[in-house]
Amino acid sequence: MDRSAESFAEALASGDSDSVNEAIDEIEAVESALRVEQYGALFDACRPVYESDDGYVRQSVVRFLRDAYPMLELTIAASERERVDGYAIDDLRENRTRLVELLLDALGDDDGRVRRAAVDGFDTLGVAIDLAEIDAEKRVLLDELDDLADDLPEEKAKHVEEARQSVARMGLVGSLVGDLDLDVPR
Repeated sequence: MDRSAESFAEALASGDSDSVNEAIDEIEAVESALRVEQYGALFDACRPVYESDDGYVRQSVVRFLRDAYPMLELTIAASERERVDGYAIDDLRENRTRLVELLLDALGDDDGRVRRAAVDGFDTLGVAIDLAEIDAEKRVLLDELDDLADDLPEEKAKHVEEARQSVARMGLVGSLVGDLDLDVPR
């Protein structure tokens, strides 16, 4: 598969599960530092595909952009250095914010599969936010999730609450992961 942002967007728009899964496998195989460089273009190419009427396509966009997110915050936090591969945690904020905005939007989707993918995205992103000790962002995110839950019908609010619990509980997970001996640059 061609690794251009446009080819990934085409695979997601196809609605074909084999093409979608291949795209996700391909992007996960790309080194984190390279994904940091590519994420903006990937997001710009794939975000419009989310406007599809097909719930599976919207779910695929959420899954893909979640899995394309480089999670370099984990490596930076574990390395105990300010920069890894030339990036600091603050350098990743724009992409993190874009992903959070997509996940918040997906929590309000009419299709439960899309909301479930968003909850999974907050599971993943919550770990990065917690280990990188981005407490201000975490507090803002928890407030946004609270506000969103108040504005949605019960069925959708249930998924928002699951996402909120994922982000809130990362403090425990982060402390456990912090005790692991990870093979990271020091």
